[in-house]
Amino acid sequence: MRPELPGFYYDEEKNRYFPIKGPIPGSKSVTSSRTKRKKADPVPVQEPNYQKRTKLKALKLLYTRELSGNVIRLNKKKSNFKEEIQKTQASNPVVWRYGSTEHLGDAALKKFQTDVQTSAGLTPRNILIAGSTEGCLSVLRVSEAGNVLFDESEAQDFDGGIECDPDCLLPRKVKDAELVKPPRLLWKPARSRLHALSSISSIQLIGKQDESEIFQSVKRALITTLGSTGCGSIFFLNLAEEPYMVSPRSLQGNVSSKCTIWTADCSTSGSHAAIGTDLGAALVDLETGAGSYFLRSKSDVLALQFHQSGNIVQCGLRNGAIVSVDVRERPGRPFPSLTRHNIPTGQNSKNRDKFFELRGNINPSRVIYMPTSLTCLKTLETYDQYLMASSMDGTIKLFDQRMVKRGVAVQKYEGHVNSHTRIEFGIDPSERFLISGGEDCYTRIWSIKSGQLLSANKFSNTVPSVVCWSSVKRQREMKDGIVHGAWLGSREAIFNVF
Repeated sequence: MRPELPGFYYDEEKNRYFPIKGPIPGSKSVTSSRTKRKKADPVPVQEPNYQKRTKLKALKLLYTRELSGNVIRLNKKKSNFKEEIQKTQASNPVVWRYGSTEHLGDAALKKFQTDVQTSAGLTPRNILIAGSTEGCLSVLRVSEAGNVLFDESEAQDFDGGIECDPDCLLPRKVKDAELVKPPRLLWKPARSRLHALSSISSIQLIGKQDESEIFQSVKRALITTLGSTGCGSIFFLNLAEEPYMVSPRSLQGNVSSKCTIWTADCSTSGSHAAIGTDLGAALVDLETGAGSYFLRSKSDVLALQFHQSGNIVQCGLRNGAIVSVDVRERPGRPFPSLTRHNIPTGQNSKNRDKFFELRGNINPSRVIYMPTSLTCLKTLETYDQYLMASSMDGTIKLFDQRMVKRGVAVQKYEGHVNSHTRIEFGIDPSERFLISGGEDCYTRIWSIKSGQLLSANKFSNTVPSVVCWSSVKRQREMKDGIVHGAWLGSREAIFNVF
């Protein structure tokens, strides 16, 4: 009897071995039976490309670096070791869910550091401000793992409150899961600091924190509400002392008090704020409350941001246009007398003959167009000529503002799901990764440089609509060189992606 060879079978008539993988010569019945078995077997689900990256073990990268240095060869291309390690981690994030945070941070989130005057003296605090669509504003305390949230001497400053129990959601298969400790603890106050009549539309810090360890502590925050009957409101949150106080700020000047306030941003100097309304965009003096419109439009300003120079405000409109407005008053030309412009509705051939009117100090040739209404826009701190924007049809693009006349984005990020929800995306402090929730309740992470989708995970049953990192733009990186700690808010809970 002929011996069996792995991968081969023996044909008695032909007196020779044939490979099992290929068709058997002269035997159609065997081939057809093998084909039927293949069709009957369930087809395995192929992993997306971004999940395959997690199989690239850190040990292999370390071995390659020892031989080649920081510049390693990967997939026949040269790559940076540090970047590949960061992409590997972003492909497999660790996610924590905090209990008792339902309906707290689904409208706005802001994380920062401040010095608070307590009964024990001037004390540094890590604070997370959460705003909800129900109009509630909560000031939560954040503590690193291993540190206590507050001691007995501070209890009188808190008026009760509970510690939010963390629950590890990702990765789903963790050995000794009960031994895994959360990187951060969260404390929720007994009552919210504000009960507005409408949704919290934005939370902005007044005055930016410095990049160094010794920073100027943030003392106030600007809170805006949407307005239930078209009457948006502005509030100041005092962070200098506990308990934190919220006081309203009435608008003066030619800024209408009967407008919907969709968004806001504060200048780096902390002296002025820009607010986006259904009537246009206005500049407000934070000390006096006096304001005036620097952009008039029949299309709502849904998103805006101050440029780093402080002289330009970039506004995203409901009709999909993004305009850069110079907010410096010209000699003899105050804001009430704004220049009128007729702007093309879009770059599509169908809309070339259609125009809409804008009033303000803008350059019509530098208008950027998104397919539908804007949901969020941000400029990169490292390269201030790069502008990232998202629209309600799920489009996320990165533009070079020096090339807007060509009308082509330098990068596009595929996979985002949206149709009508105002979803805020986030850019990590190192400006390497983009993170955003979607209407399908998935949270996705992209590489900003390559546009590659690195991970997509569903850990919330509601839309993760807001995301934030620490307000320190260039915060110190951890020992492994990776910036951690994105906070995400949905109606279900507040999450921390580590």
